[in-house]
Amino acid sequence: MSTFFRQTAQAMIAKHIDRFPLLKLDQVIDWQPIEQYLNRQRTRYLRDHRGRPAYPLLSMFKAVLLGQWHSLSDPELEHSLITRIDFNLFCRFDELSIPDYSTLCRYRNWLAQDDTLSELLKLINCQLTEKT
Repeated sequence: MSTFFRQTAQAMIAKHIDRFPLLKLDQVIDWQPIEQYLNRQRTRYLRDHRGRPAYPLLSMFKAVLLGQWHSLSDPELEHSLITRIDFNLFCRFDELSIPDYSTLCRYRNWLAQDDTLSELLKLINCQLTEKT
């Protein structure tokens, strides 16, 4: 997705944010505590510093959430991240760097290994409960 297209889409969406509940939710949730939690777990996830840089952990977590919320398989999630502007803007992946389905699968499995996923979901649920 070109930068021009992305900026134009963001401007159009900003005018009609009520039509994009996913992006409205993105504004409601304070992602900083979640990102801090993920960064504390970073060394467990990133065992080796060779190779290309890892995807941002928060973006990957948001992608996993989308897969859960929309009951998407990993290949379907990869396709949706490429084709749906609201998914792409929600996750904030670099426009030329979207993870493939196997990377999404490995990340989801990493989150599920211990209580990481449940702890993060508790943080989100607490925030949403407080704001309603």
